[in-house]
Amino acid sequence: MRASGAKTSIKFAQEKVWKTAIEPGDLGTIFGMNVRSCNLGGSKNQFQSETINQFRAVVGLGDGNKAVEGSIVTDFLPEGLEVLLRHLLGKGTVVTTGSGPYTHLLEGEADTMQGLMIQKAFTNIDEYFVYRGCRINSMAINVVQEGFHDVTWDIIGTTEAIESADQLDATPAVYPTKSGFTGYQAKVQTDISGSWADLGNVVSGNLNITNNVETDGYVLGSDERAAAEHGTRECTGGFAMFFEDTTLYQAFLAGTECGIRWVFDNGTESITFEFPKVKMGGDSPAIESAAGVNLNLTFQARLDSVAGTDVKVTIVNSVTEVEEEPA
Repeated sequence: MRASGAKTSIKFAQEKVWKTAIEPGDLGTIFGMNVRSCNLGGSKNQFQSETINQFRAVVGLGDGNKAVEGSIVTDFLPEGLEVLLRHLLGKGTVVTTGSGPYTHLLEGEADTMQGLMIQKAFTNIDEYFVYRGCRINSMAINVVQEGFHDVTWDIIGTTEAIESADQLDATPAVYPTKSGFTGYQAKVQTDISGSWADLGNVVSGNLNITNNVETDGYVLGSDERAAAEHGTRECTGGFAMFFEDTTLYQAFLAGTECGIRWVFDNGTESITFEFPKVKMGGDSPAIESAAGVNLNLTFQARLDSVAGTDVKVTIVNSVTEVEEEPA
């Protein structure tokens, strides 16, 4: 029987100790993911002897380092991404207020989470690929004018194991139940005028947070990663908008710093990414046809000494709390 993409499942749980099997007593919530695609997987290098001989042939082959990495692409959802966002941003205290809907405030932090165990299952042939020591290397949101926005989670892991039974079936997995945010539920704000205001006529955009997780943490005596430390967090993005005046372009030319917000709001739930200090870049408007002209701008965030962070994420939804990693 051939495996079918329509009969697969992706589930994950938080690790107590990085890349270590989760003991039953330490297993928290099992989260399920509805995905567009998943190429998270294992690979292995191969090396050969550099000796030469009269046969003009390779005489020695060896197995090299193993790696686990890849991406999971999902809709950008109002609920179900809280734990992934926390692993992306760091191990700070999540401030939750409200009584339904609940407001969760996450910020970029120096301390990092342990890791995730992720299972990629081909359920119609009972093959279960288990990846441990997984860390969120980056998140990239593709903001579209029509349709659901997609978000790509780039993963760096350590070990791959193939099992014949579900390793995350102790309790039913919690899957997202809400539709994703659409292009009609997104906007960009800036405080360049002194207070937060919507930018008009934004066409599309992107939002990226990258942890620069190391991929070369190998040591003698092992073919698996011994470390996958987080590097410097980088927050970048961009957007295209109707070219109607030069206000933002002049700010870019002058090197003016400002704040940028991406707001996704369906009227009930919302997720807001706030970057208190950014510098903008881009290109001057180009004449490419007889059609309307767009202005393309990019931005990169830096640490704001007043806010104490480079990024804040505010989530408003019906989730009562963001799960802590096992203690």
